[in-house]
Amino acid sequence: MHAEDGAAVLVVDDSRVSRMMLAALLREQRPGLEIHEAADGAEAVARAAELKPALITLDINMPVMDGFEAAERIRALLPQTTIVLLTANVQAASKARAEALGVHFLAKPITEAVVRQALSLWEAGHG
Repeated sequence: MHAEDGAAVLVVDDSRVSRMMLAALLREQRPGLEIHEAADGAEAVARAAELKPALITLDINMPVMDGFEAAERIRALLPQTTIVLLTANVQAASKARAEALGVHFLAKPITEAVVRQALSLWEAGHG
């Protein structure tokens, strides 16, 4: 089962290169998605409130507001949105915090397999 074409996805990372890679891989695997970007957690919260995306990928280490705080605020605004934290910081404490927030946790680097996993987590929540 594939997620809806035209669904909004918000890609959040302070690295422009990471955002470009993620967006490219998402488009490759689901050409119908509408991809939006944000460069930090505060921008992510604002964009999420405006776009109400079906899927959000969040880097954890970002300026202004980190991924955990952004996830917590977005979760309160959009309880149905699938949120996936992407990070190179795979410590148990980070995983536990993600779980407590009700968000998914995937390890970087960003690869086709990681993007496939993020999409399947989202699709599993839709049916």
